[in-house]
Amino acid sequence: MTRTLLVFLAVPAVCNAWDPAGHMLVGQIAWRHMTPVARERAAELVALIDGKFNGGKPYNFVTVGCWMDDLRELPKKEYPWSKWHYIDGEKSADGSGFKIPEPPHVVWAIEQNIATLKDAAATKEKRAEALGQLIHWVGDVHQPLHATTWNNDRGGNGYMIYGVPFSDLMSGQSSNLHTYWDKAFRFDSADGKIVEAWKAPAARPEAPGEGIIAERANEIDTAISPGIVAEIKNATGAEAWARESHTIGCTKAYPPGEHPADIEVRKLEAAWVKDSRKVAEQRIVIAGHRLANLLNELLK
Repeated sequence: MTRTLLVFLAVPAVCNAWDPAGHMLVGQIAWRHMTPVARERAAELVALIDGKFNGGKPYNFVTVGCWMDDLRELPKKEYPWSKWHYIDGEKSADGSGFKIPEPPHVVWAIEQNIATLKDAAATKEKRAEALGQLIHWVGDVHQPLHATTWNNDRGGNGYMIYGVPFSDLMSGQSSNLHTYWDKAFRFDSADGKIVEAWKAPAARPEAPGEGIIAERANEIDTAISPGIVAEIKNATGAEAWARESHTIGCTKAYPPGEHPADIEVRKLEAAWVKDSRKVAEQRIVIAGHRLANLLNELLK
């Protein structure tokens, strides 16, 4: 027990929201549903973003969704966006009673970026920065544990788990519930065991429509989107998206039972993981459609 506690305290919390593959799935699905004009204007702006933290390669519309997490390579004092990724509300039985806190948070960040993209006086560089951030934040706000926390666990970062065969934990990540939800769309169950259904690509796509990201995006979008037209359209605006994610965070993002004690490491059950994958895939598809709708309007 003592060793488990020491490990828990030593590992810093990294609040990503979807791993790079998840953010690229959101971008690829959005790209599928964007108008030719919106695609052209988005590509022009994305080309202005420095690819220093993308292995020196230029970002494209799909990979720029990773930009705000790539910038975490900067020293902490040079990364002012930490609180812009989430908007935590305390877990309740049904998600009711969620109150929007004082900014900065992800809802406020989305609104700031939209205002910049609407500003005719904004420079291309400012518009490019706003677009790159917006693509990321729209993905973030649809991850249930970026709108939910329980017992001060920082959106599941303090809810330690085992039994998930993570193959790609990044520096600073630990095996916790938040990390699991960042990758939940890639885990499933087989023969009663938790398995990695598919691996994130080692290299990012050179352009939209390429590689396993495009394949998986097309597959889940085709399978899921016809049945969730109402969900895509009903909640409009960042605050509504956050409230929707909070409700899902309260009702579906935590395993059944009480919150684990400080030194307890909870095992995830395969059946619960299978259900969670469906939720995560649906959230990614919804995020992609909403991002496309938003950019089709902003970049027309």
